[in-house]
Amino acid sequence: MHNGKILIVDDDPFVREFLSEILSDKGRYEVDVAVDGLEGLEKIGRQDYDVVFTDLCMPRLNGLEFLREVKRLEPVLPVVVITGFSTIENAVNAMREGASDFIEKPFQVDKVISLAERLANQKRLLGGLTSKRRYRLSLETLNAQLFKTLQEISTLHTVSTELDNLYDNSDIYRRVVEMALKLLPVREAFFGIVDGNRLKIKSSIGVPKFRDEIEFRGSYIERVVKSGTHVVVKPGDFNPVDSSRVTSPILCIPININGETIGILSLSNKPDGSSFTDDEIHLALTFVQKVALRLENNALYETVYSNLINTLKSLVAIIEARDPYTKQHSERVTLYSLEIAEMIGLSNEEKEIIKFGGYLHDIGKIGVRDTILLKPGKLTPEEMAEVRLHPLIGDRIVQPVRFLEKERELILYHHERIDGRGYPYGLKGDEIPFVVRILSVADAYDAMTSSRAYRPAKPHEVAIEEIKYGVNTQFDKEVVKAFLNTKTGKGRKQKKKLSVD
Repeated sequence: MHNGKILIVDDDPFVREFLSEILSDKGRYEVDVAVDGLEGLEKIGRQDYDVVFTDLCMPRLNGLEFLREVKRLEPVLPVVVITGFSTIENAVNAMREGASDFIEKPFQVDKVISLAERLANQKRLLGGLTSKRRYRLSLETLNAQLFKTLQEISTLHTVSTELDNLYDNSDIYRRVVEMALKLLPVREAFFGIVDGNRLKIKSSIGVPKFRDEIEFRGSYIERVVKSGTHVVVKPGDFNPVDSSRVTSPILCIPININGETIGILSLSNKPDGSSFTDDEIHLALTFVQKVALRLENNALYETVYSNLINTLKSLVAIIEARDPYTKQHSERVTLYSLEIAEMIGLSNEEKEIIKFGGYLHDIGKIGVRDTILLKPGKLTPEEMAEVRLHPLIGDRIVQPVRFLEKERELILYHHERIDGRGYPYGLKGDEIPFVVRILSVADAYDAMTSSRAYRPAKPHEVAIEEIKYGVNTQFDKEVVKAFLNTKTGKGRKQKKKLSVD
């Protein structure tokens, strides 16, 4: 026997088929489908439904217009909007128009089923009301629930946006418990990473007698880790946090990535001492899913980033292996640049740009012929023109890598001059990014004090005089002043090694 009848309105056949399968599985519901809002309204006019699921973006009649018409025809018929995270604001607008709830893509099967059950039960309760007063009171209750849901969605959206801007796992670990306390009415929370049979605590708020690690064998944490599902711990259960007994309900949720539990979030001590409601559990599970997704994306990003760095470092090594005169040139130029950056007081972010961009600044020389790079005599105008292409070649190599946008400037502009007589674009003055002006001084100094196929190395004092002579023509005055006050600028040898990770 079916639990009710559900209508799915979506122009995407995959969505219609997927939701139909999970809602009709094991005879849960009788499911009907419509390809757009107009067909949906036609079916609602002919048949009774317990719940409607609708997409927001559809042809002929969009989701919001469909929702308004449904609410005019059937005020108590629950409508769930289907949305992606990027359209969360549209979902909020739909809630204001009378939608009962929303589901995000990709769908969580358990959430879809529990949401359908809850709303179908509400519909049956409202359908049985005969008294206008009771009908009005029920609508007031639903409005209060709607207001509460809107607040939760707004908070979840704010939290999710913040998560999306955290690229360092240590920042995520620190912020998870703070965000959890914003979302749910609890006073204690901790977040930990699984390490064998121990839990390494990364952050906590309000938890007394706390340790950095917890042995969780035989406890509710072990049940969560092994099952990969959340548990609500009742008072009296063993608490591995302080080796005592649980005094108030605890919601313990696994952080699952690729089917493996890599950590847990524990929430406890509600002010009223009550257990967790289904809505609170659902909200917490949604939040934890977003945390897991952010951690997974960070791991993928770090893998791609590491592989890319190793590839680019290999290209630099090939260039330096081809030309023994420029061996470790990129490393020295980067170290000198970082000295200048430190002297000027640049931010850590700017230093990181110099660190990696400086190492790669000559990567375009991979596209210059050996006969030109290693030529012992003066280059012809044609050969010089080919050499001057290396910033453009280097830029093309790293251009597809979006997160190297600032580093690209060092590769592309490091031969520009303050007076506009540089290459490849003839930029001048402030048109040249400041980090590039730093690298230009360091690059020129190392080029002059290193041997080349066509000339021996110049003494430090000679190189310094040439750099001074180039102030306001080739070099930035502030950068040169800072360089002259560095150890390298004063003629002291660098002992540090560069690590580019």
